[in-house]
Amino acid sequence: MIRGFSIKIHTYKEALKFMEQAKTRPISTIFGMMISPGPTVKKALSGRQWYLGLIVSTLAFALFFLQTGLDLYKTGQKGFGFVALSAATGAVYGLLVIPVLGVLVWAILKLVKTDKSLKWAISSFCLSYSGALIYGLIGVAFSLILGWKTSMAFGVTGVLWAIGPMMVGLREMSGGKTGLGVILATLVGSFVLLSWALLGNY
Repeated sequence: MIRGFSIKIHTYKEALKFMEQAKTRPISTIFGMMISPGPTVKKALSGRQWYLGLIVSTLAFALFFLQTGLDLYKTGQKGFGFVALSAATGAVYGLLVIPVLGVLVWAILKLVKTDKSLKWAISSFCLSYSGALIYGLIGVAFSLILGWKTSMAFGVTGVLWAIGPMMVGLREMSGGKTGLGVILATLVGSFVLLSWALLGNY
């Protein structure tokens, strides 16, 4: 009886461990940040998941800027080389600019004594663009298959969607100060869209 009981306990612990791992799989985290960012941000920003944010923002902006390049190519305003350049620019933007914005916001929130680490702040910031990644994948598919111009319908929508999860992360960082999170998320969102708008002018 005791031996059988210990085996059951061992199996139960393994099952719990498996369920916990399933909850933190990358695809679950990405969709979770888009649909239910509150609980997801607490689960995702621990352990080995921190690097996922950088992957998400890099891919999200690569796809966003790629859509812009495709739109301008279809209208004859830019050559095909611009399409590849746009995607590369977006990848660099997501890999470098978004984390830098996260660092700046973290520095500001240090004034209100945030207890979150810099790594937590950067990961939260980058993961906010999970929705932009999903919209980007859909937008590129519609652009290539149906020939639609998608940078506004899917690209901008994805970036605007990121403001919601970003506010959740900022609220966590600021100890529940919702107003401050709204202001900072709005400023970041405005900066991202403004810098994107300049893409077609170079």
